[in-house]
Amino acid sequence: MYNRTSATLMLQTIMVLMDKQNSSMDVTRFPTNFNEDVELERCYGMYGCFSKAYPWTENRPDNYFPEPPEVMHIKFPAFTRRNRKIPVILEADKKEKIENANLDPRGPFYLISHGFLEGGDKQWIQNMADALLSLEGNEAATVFVVDWRGGSQPPYGQAVANIRLVGDMAAHLVHHVYTVLGLSDLDNFHFIGHSLGAHLAGYCGHALQKKFNLKLGRITGLDPAAPYFTKTVTLVRLDRSDAKYVDIIHSNAMPLYFGGLGISEPIGHVDFFPNGGSTQPGCKSSNNPVAAIADDMYQRIVKHLGCNHERSYEYFTESIAPSCPFMAVQCESYEAFLASNCSSCDSKHFCIPMGYHSYRFYKRLQMGGLVDTNSNIALYSMTGGSKPYCRVQYAITLKISNSTASVAHGPDVGRISVILIDRNTNRTEHKLLDDEDKYYKPGDVETRMVAVQGTGFPPISAIVEWKYETNLFNPVTWRLLKSSSIFIEYLKIASLEYNTEITVCPKLHKPVVANLKTMMMPKYCKIRK
Repeated sequence: MYNRTSATLMLQTIMVLMDKQNSSMDVTRFPTNFNEDVELERCYGMYGCFSKAYPWTENRPDNYFPEPPEVMHIKFPAFTRRNRKIPVILEADKKEKIENANLDPRGPFYLISHGFLEGGDKQWIQNMADALLSLEGNEAATVFVVDWRGGSQPPYGQAVANIRLVGDMAAHLVHHVYTVLGLSDLDNFHFIGHSLGAHLAGYCGHALQKKFNLKLGRITGLDPAAPYFTKTVTLVRLDRSDAKYVDIIHSNAMPLYFGGLGISEPIGHVDFFPNGGSTQPGCKSSNNPVAAIADDMYQRIVKHLGCNHERSYEYFTESIAPSCPFMAVQCESYEAFLASNCSSCDSKHFCIPMGYHSYRFYKRLQMGGLVDTNSNIALYSMTGGSKPYCRVQYAITLKISNSTASVAHGPDVGRISVILIDRNTNRTEHKLLDDEDKYYKPGDVETRMVAVQGTGFPPISAIVEWKYETNLFNPVTWRLLKSSSIFIEYLKIASLEYNTEITVCPKLHKPVVANLKTMMMPKYCKIRK
């Protein structure tokens, strides 16, 4: 739960930041009457003119012109398998450098952009570039880093304006590559952008269509920034018209005053919401995220809030060569997903792996006429809190026996832990069906989604343990003469990734006794109708 005081402090801090921005001399000040002369458009040579009129004023507390290219010092380092460590430095307006770069026309071609307060030298960009270049079949790949560190500094409103020009410059670079290599289209181009970099990718895609009648093959938005982009028209933010395929990973999508930095709106062809899309396991929260604001408020706030926001690019990098399928399923909401309402892949609940390999699955659906490219698919999944993040997901249905012995025993309070075992006797880590103690009574049936590290094969049996603690204030937990136990009739274990289902039961219908591991197998189950 988020602390209300924490939220108030966060909101107050954001207001201070906005106030700081509004004090700048470059901020748009709208005329008090129609006779007052105000500059609403500024031009930058070959990159064209940029307006500060509507819709660039919508839902924004301030409005800037982009800084000139020479101020932002924009570079485009290009990496291939031949030069992973020392890139060829390209520039948007220097076509001859591209001609001399010895790029392989077979591709594929990737562009990676950082966000606010960052630069192209960040370790996550190098990790992602290495993973892309190392991928089987990518011997001819080129990775371009969009390094706009000179324009990504505070105030935030200025960085927001700068990405409009940087996106246009990236479009010119892509067009030069297209013409120099004699390519027929941009289907082999994939722009990957984090935070503000995601919207920068959208501007690049839009400019390519408007200026050169070319359309990017794909844009991946990694937790696209929310401030200044929420509830704006599609021209202002990344949307699915900016490329032939747009996929989004939301990892910090919640209100800004609660510490959210990512947009919550579904804006792509496919939007992934891992763990609900707002907070991620392994990212610790604080009761007072802005308790000590020192010289650089921006740096401190972003550092505190960064874990959830950054997890999107960590997921994507891992998805390039994942340890398991990284599967996500279409569902009405994360709550419905957790309740196992969408635990199988079918015509109403499409399954698409999150991240790099999603386009291949989406294309199959598209070719089969199963998806409308003008609409959105929202998908949900669960991950781990540490690397590797990929998990295998199961819908586990628990039935408490209604037998005479179970009724005589009565209800009990505790938690149920499950370990899954595959055909090679490999075991998963134990997983609790509920985070807190639960009241179980004879006849109860519940289904939960759980995620565990995969063993490589679906389970064939399970070890179940009853976690029980006596509570002096709860008579239901008092067991004076014998150990606490629970009569489990069966567990149904359905795999999302393996598309398998088994039912396991305790031997001879015996109860699961507190703190004693009980083996459950399909052969122990009675034949059921």
